[in-house]
Amino acid sequence: MGIKHLAVWSATVLLPWALRAQNAERWAVVLPFQVQADTSGGKVGQRMALEFYAGFKAALDSAATDRPVVLDVYDFDEASGTVLDRPLDGPVQSYSPKAFMELLEARKVHFVVGPFRGQDSEALAKYAASTTYVVNPVSRDMAVAGLPQLIAAAPPRYTESEALGRLAARDAKARPQSRTVIFDLGDKNSVLQRRAFYQGFAAHGGDTAQIQSWDGRPTANLAERVGRDDLIATRFVLLDDKVLSAARILQGLRQRPASQTELWTVSTTVNSPSLDAFLLLRQPIVWVQTDRLEFATFETVDAHLSQALGESRSRWAWLGYDTALMLLANEPGAFTGPRRRYAWRVEAEGGQTNTAVELYRYDPKLGVNPIKLPALP
Repeated sequence: MGIKHLAVWSATVLLPWALRAQNAERWAVVLPFQVQADTSGGKVGQRMALEFYAGFKAALDSAATDRPVVLDVYDFDEASGTVLDRPLDGPVQSYSPKAFMELLEARKVHFVVGPFRGQDSEALAKYAASTTYVVNPVSRDMAVAGLPQLIAAAPPRYTESEALGRLAARDAKARPQSRTVIFDLGDKNSVLQRRAFYQGFAAHGGDTAQIQSWDGRPTANLAERVGRDDLIATRFVLLDDKVLSAARILQGLRQRPASQTELWTVSTTVNSPSLDAFLLLRQPIVWVQTDRLEFATFETVDAHLSQALGESRSRWAWLGYDTALMLLANEPGAFTGPRRRYAWRVEAEGGQTNTAVELYRYDPKLGVNPIKLPALP
């Protein structure tokens, strides 16, 4: 795997400028490869960056487009926050964010993909020319305000909870005799998740005063609480990915009729191999995630990644592939890739944020079906 990665890296870096298409658009990837010599005299790097780059390059190589792309590759030192240019026929050059972005402006680079950490992409975007955009594909903690050249391709943290809140408000209006119960797990993350859910609920016209909050911590006697509960049709909302909490809650919900019970949650709960499938799947489940379920059916993408990577199910290679296709499409409103959807929100005097998430509903009788995210009034 490392040999294939290194071959792709070297071929890109060594491509002579004279041989590059004169009308090509120039891009750059700036990733924490951490390239260094190994005991065999070759080079090794950070797996996440190498796999992302392999997928990104595979998409560029396979895409049918009339926009040829020249891709420059740079290493990024996360410890010092500097960009490293590692030509194989000369000394390593180190650039501060300001100096690096000035270099890219002179070279007329259009897209800069990376680094992975939000703060590092923000540092580059601060000095970006008006014709250069910095794209962060990973971080969910991005501050695009005041940085009009910054693009946050990963949906912000808590976007899923806000989306579930919107859907719950719509469902509560459609079923006025039903209710919404949200679990409080007692930590900071639980507070922030619930706040986002409440925001989505209110934004879609729901009355947040009607939401019940139940103690979901280990010290709470949840089984007794559910056992004493009435039989009102209820959306039980679990927004945290704590497996033990989910197991306790599912044990409690088994005391209720499955026909009057729904579990609303995040993808990590649904996908956890540690949860009893009988308990998890006995009632309807509504969940939200950032990846599309359909991505697993893209056999052509698998073939491309297998050629470049030696395997096809790398999360980071898929993400790199998806990011490259999104940038090639260059659609200002929305784009659907094999792995993610992209629906952009532009901040006033700031950059762009991807707000797209995927909602699904599992029903024991009907299986899994997608749900459209309710638009705000």
